[in-house]
Amino acid sequence: MERRRSPRYRVNLRVYFPEHNLWGITKNISVDGCFISLHKKINEGFLADILLELPIIGVIALKGYVHHTGAGGEGLGMQFVQVRFAQEQSAYYSIYTEYVKLLPEHERIRSMYLEEVQKGLVKLQTFPQEG
Repeated sequence: MERRRSPRYRVNLRVYFPEHNLWGITKNISVDGCFISLHKKINEGFLADILLELPIIGVIALKGYVHHTGAGGEGLGMQFVQVRFAQEQSAYYSIYTEYVKLLPEHERIRSMYLEEVQKGLVKLQTFPQEG
């Protein structure tokens, strides 16, 4: 049974945990939190500050706690905490939520692109492997 309060969107964004000098990539995000792919385990319940890179907007600072770890320990589900008495933290969270609210429109555009690919009007483009 699905227990999430808000929709998740498949988005890959760079994440940095300053306290651990650790980089990750989001696999999905929502207004309430995100799942971050990591190659190091961070314990459940840990309260963490993260830097999150939003396309066009830039890097923002968010705070959250590790809600759960992924299968095999690689990755974690983070639930964001809006620190209402900390004006800067609240402002970052507001910017983040405005970004997430625009994601359904991005998904609509992606669907439009994939329909054009399916019709044979355009070719699905990908980058070559780095190497």
